[in-house]
Amino acid sequence: MNITDIIQQIGLSSLYYIGLTLIVRMAGKRLAGQTTTIDLIILISLGVTLQNLVLIDGKLNSAVFIITVFTLHVFLARLCQRFPELRRFVREQPRPLIRHGRILPEALEDEGLTEDELLAALRRMGVDSPSQVRLAVLEETGHISAIRQDGTNPA
Repeated sequence: MNITDIIQQIGLSSLYYIGLTLIVRMAGKRLAGQTTTIDLIILISLGVTLQNLVLIDGKLNSAVFIITVFTLHVFLARLCQRFPELRRFVREQPRPLIRHGRILPEALEDEGLTEDELLAALRRMGVDSPSQVRLAVLEETGHISAIRQDGTNPA
């Protein structure tokens, strides 16, 4: 193995990270927090397939791949901390799903969520009905948070 092979693996690993980041970004916030089993299987399958395209055989190449992807991930996380615009692009913005007890159908559609999934998330927080919610938000992490009409936060 020579330096050219290592540089090639770094370049391919970088393309892998960029490709996987774009796939996750296109999948939306749902993939992060409201994942179904099939969503998870598809994401893992895409990641493995993409990895198979870029990983050159050999233990050193595997080590270069791991180090490159990890380093790029840490670097991107730090850039997102420093530059809010980049963070919004990579992680998206929080999105209201319920305001003053009313479900916002357009927001659900845009975020790829069903009303049943929203209601299930509310039940997990101990909320029986959207009418009990002043504001429910799909956070940038993909999780749903809510504030009750009385101003308290559900568990």
